[in-house]
Amino acid sequence: MNDGGNRSSATNHRLGRAARLARLAEIGRNHGFFRRIGDRHSALYVDEGDTLLVTFDTAERVLQKSPDGLPQGFGAVERWEWSLLNIMASRQSWFRDGSLYEFFDTLVDNDFFERFDRVVFMGVGPMCGYGALAYSVVAPGANVLAVNPVATLDRDAAPFEQRFRNAWRLDFRSRYGFAPFMSEAAEGVTLVYDPTDPMSAAHAALFQGNNVSRLKLRHGGMATGALLSVNSALMKLVSAAAEGPVGPAEFARITRTARRNFLPYIAALMTRADQMGHPKLALMAAEHGARLAVDGRFDRAVSVLRGRTEAA
Repeated sequence: MNDGGNRSSATNHRLGRAARLARLAEIGRNHGFFRRIGDRHSALYVDEGDTLLVTFDTAERVLQKSPDGLPQGFGAVERWEWSLLNIMASRQSWFRDGSLYEFFDTLVDNDFFERFDRVVFMGVGPMCGYGALAYSVVAPGANVLAVNPVATLDRDAAPFEQRFRNAWRLDFRSRYGFAPFMSEAAEGVTLVYDPTDPMSAAHAALFQGNNVSRLKLRHGGMATGALLSVNSALMKLVSAAAEGPVGPAEFARITRTARRNFLPYIAALMTRADQMGHPKLALMAAEHGARLAVDGRFDRAVSVLRGRTEAA
């Protein structure tokens, strides 16, 4: 019975994935195009308005984890009637693929990006952030929003990087390779990173151009993308980034609600404050978390921290 149940679950999962792919293909047929690019990537283009948002995503997120089965940034089509070009990777390709280079070459040769008044590149996470930065070179004068990106996985250029070992074999020295160089032609680069994460901070430090705005989101870690999904913060951020680099004050305003309501972020602040010897600050974070949700970790922390602060 268990085996049968597992087979049924797997079948339903495959159908869900197939249905989502079919939906993307239908959107492409009706509003632009949807096509395979080699054996590891696909592109969805929605022709809508005079602003083009180019996003980089993974099939795992779109076809398995996304609540609506739509690529990141599709909300810009629905909200603001922007056009969308989404590049989706079916594996951890890091968008290092000759077929993808040729695809972008063809777009450039056909003056595809020249059709739009504004072009914005966006990627969330190490791989997708890298993709947005690296390929922004095809549209000089574009603006870029990258969240927790890597600059490269080339061992000589980034010897500090110890994650993503399976990608070390990939070639980051050929075309579209080193993201800091590729993004130099952008009007503005808005780069969100966690300065308390050594890897994130080290990659951010490689972006030294005058067009770069480095925005610090302390203790966001790998959950930064999820945090920015709260209160549509990511869409507000990409809208602001479309006008040029986003400054720290505007970033703080856009993310304020998200930071105050994202429980993993509050838990990280609580833990860090306690580790740094600030029990009163940790208690404030714990009490705030307990008010937001029924969560045992905050209730327990409140009890422990309150006793510790009263005894001090």
